[in-house]
Amino acid sequence: METIEIIIRQNGTLTERVVRERDLDAEQPVLDALTEGVTRSLRNAISIPEWGLVHANVGVTDTLWTAVINRIPLHARFRLINGVLVPAFASASDLEMPLIWRAPEEVRLAFVVRTEPAEDCIRVTGNWLFACDRENRGYRLPLPNLHDDCLICTGNFQDRYDTGGEGVAASLEQFRKSKWNADLMRTVERSQKFFRFQPTNETFTTLPIEAADWTALCDKVSTDIMERVVL
Repeated sequence: METIEIIIRQNGTLTERVVRERDLDAEQPVLDALTEGVTRSLRNAISIPEWGLVHANVGVTDTLWTAVINRIPLHARFRLINGVLVPAFASASDLEMPLIWRAPEEVRLAFVVRTEPAEDCIRVTGNWLFACDRENRGYRLPLPNLHDDCLICTGNFQDRYDTGGEGVAASLEQFRKSKWNADLMRTVERSQKFFRFQPTNETFTTLPIEAADWTALCDKVSTDIMERVVL
């Protein structure tokens, strides 16, 4: 279709403008290519018992679920140094205990699960653990079993479920019960300044991080996964 428009410019001259229009046959592959990088964030998508609300970032081919958690189960070996209990991940002789590290207010923890649709089910394709500051910048904690991009080594893990919610719940349960070892460990000094406990009778209290700025003990992370975290 062709239309002719007559426009008056600011200087008073008349201009003829010819506009040609035609409908494009945008088939599904074209539409898929145009929307490949489009995602939609959904807050409070599901609730997981004992963990709380989980947000979602929905893409064309996958969904990223973010559980904003306030603790990290540390099933590892610990050593008493100057009255403070600290992790000794590489030790074979120190006492193994399932302690819970409680995050201070300035450290926001994001446990992220990616799911993808598979034949007749939903498949978990990765778990990540990020520490975030108030500006939503992501950091790798001084922990073992974390890759550079904060992908968690989960070991043997059932990855197929009926729903995304079941996959997130199973990932969090795996996170809760898994043991931490020295795989991918960088510096034990940073870890022992970050994760500190005070033994008191039969309980263990989380002590403050031994650093003026907790991010100095971590590594900055900027990845496609981190960009889709919903806090």
